[in-house]
Amino acid sequence: MAHVRSLFFTGVASQSENKAQEAKRLGRPSSLIWNITNRCNLLCSHCYMAADGRTLPDQLSEAQAYDMIERMEQAGVPVVFLSGGEPMMHPNFWEILARVNTAGVRPTISTNCTFIDAEAAARLADNGVRFIATSLYGPREFHDDMVGVPGIYDKIIAAITELRKAGVKVVIKTAVSKDTYPYLYDIIALAKEMDCSMVYLCDLITSGRSDGADDQRISNQQWREICDYIIDDLTDPDNYFEYDIGAIPSTIPYIARGLTARGLDITKGLERLKIFSACPVGQGHMTINSTGGIMPCQFAQDWTLGNIYELSFAEATQRLSQLDDAVIDGQCSVDACAYSRACRGCRVKAWQRTGGNCGGNSNAEDITCILEPCERSI
Repeated sequence: MAHVRSLFFTGVASQSENKAQEAKRLGRPSSLIWNITNRCNLLCSHCYMAADGRTLPDQLSEAQAYDMIERMEQAGVPVVFLSGGEPMMHPNFWEILARVNTAGVRPTISTNCTFIDAEAAARLADNGVRFIATSLYGPREFHDDMVGVPGIYDKIIAAITELRKAGVKVVIKTAVSKDTYPYLYDIIALAKEMDCSMVYLCDLITSGRSDGADDQRISNQQWREICDYIIDDLTDPDNYFEYDIGAIPSTIPYIARGLTARGLDITKGLERLKIFSACPVGQGHMTINSTGGIMPCQFAQDWTLGNIYELSFAEATQRLSQLDDAVIDGQCSVDACAYSRACRGCRVKAWQRTGGNCGGNSNAEDITCILEPCERSI
């Protein structure tokens, strides 16, 4: 994932980027996604977790959850994304949030917004939440069909309105697939109209309910068209809208080439990419699932490197960093691509394609790269 405007220029995520760099320099997690529950009240057709209404039997206990917050504080974790499933379904959600905020860890919530009204929006703001991330996939009927529950689109629109009234910034997320692509630019326009700060565009991850749906990914040319649209937006002096791109890191060198071709100075971004590549795996980023499993990325729930109750945050960060030190193969290698260090390819896609938890190789090439071979040299 990469906040494009903040990466190359200055944007809403710039301050968080600076804190993440400092945390990584000190050997701490630069960012933490904590799936506090697997439960969800929706049944999204593409959900990489296949989340439903059930609680996993070995989910962290209330005492363990509170203890982990104390350990986050001691480890100097700068920001935590409380996620799920649907995090607001956790019976102790509000207490977890309050303790995270009191511990000095900045909380961000990834939620489907179905539990947010005016009162909840104000309460989130009072507990230090500056950003909410929520998902939209298209117009009303299409969205509700994708999430499997009628009336959700209208609840999201109402929740965004209340969140903005409460001063909470909103990020609109969408999974980019052949189904959602026709509505993508309308989603961006709606986000701007509703005073949202950012759109997060994530390539389809084929696990969970979308397992085996690789043919539902959009084409490289369509991704290039999305990037060209973003480049136009970034170069508009009257526009400060932010874009985040997930699970297809080759879009970042493509955008960098486009900005350079327009004569823009992107030195800031190129220097940052020496520290954090466009794929966050092994870069100080950490995900912890609802049972305490330490994951390199939230998109691979079965890819764990231990449990947070077996390792300290420092030990877990060091173990994850070994993935960043690994030699990448094929078209993602340093010999094949000048952007190897800046991009790294999507390590989750490589791991899943080569077998996943049945012997997957996270160092394999990412075959979804959108760069042409002639573009892989500077």
